[in-house]
Amino acid sequence: MDVKEQILQKALGLFMRYGIKSVSMDDISREVGVSKKTLYLHVSDKRDLVRMAFERHLNDDEQFCTNMMDATNNPIQQLLNLAKHLVDNFTQMNPSTMFDVQKYYPSCWALFDDHKNKYIKQQVVQNLTLGIETGLYRSELNVDIISKLYICLIDASVNPDTFPNKEFDRVAIFVQLFDYHLHAIMTAEGKTYFNTHKESFFN
Repeated sequence: MDVKEQILQKALGLFMRYGIKSVSMDDISREVGVSKKTLYLHVSDKRDLVRMAFERHLNDDEQFCTNMMDATNNPIQQLLNLAKHLVDNFTQMNPSTMFDVQKYYPSCWALFDDHKNKYIKQQVVQNLTLGIETGLYRSELNVDIISKLYICLIDASVNPDTFPNKEFDRVAIFVQLFDYHLHAIMTAEGKTYFNTHKESFFN
């Protein structure tokens, strides 16, 4: 792994553990084991580093999630697998990380918006379509409307005005969002499958 890759990896780890605002460039240079002079050969400033690290995280996560969704043709199992992955990520993430991105790094938040409105929406549409085709989701669902509603739920779940960090746990919010979404779209057959396999996610 070259120095730039190490910088992005280590910086992202620090941002996830401690939030972005509380991590300095000195902290990052110490974590990577390079001088600040070397650090600035690869990034122009902290804002540049945050953008590159956040973009790398989104790209890597998209690839990981795509592979996970492609691993099974069962739409409910796809969401169970994905939910487990996301809960693991939320558990390791400092609650202030997303807040810091939203408040102090609007260009990074724009990347998240793009990721959400393109990649996540596309995955939701594909999952809904597969669920209807397999009889595990209700046939009368309007895929376009439901996928947009899901994006609205994501917006609400990461909005600190709606769910203040001091009052709500991010993992608990996601679990409720996931459970709410699935129970709104599943058929009786789908609910049977979900109740048989949900321990992989909820436990």
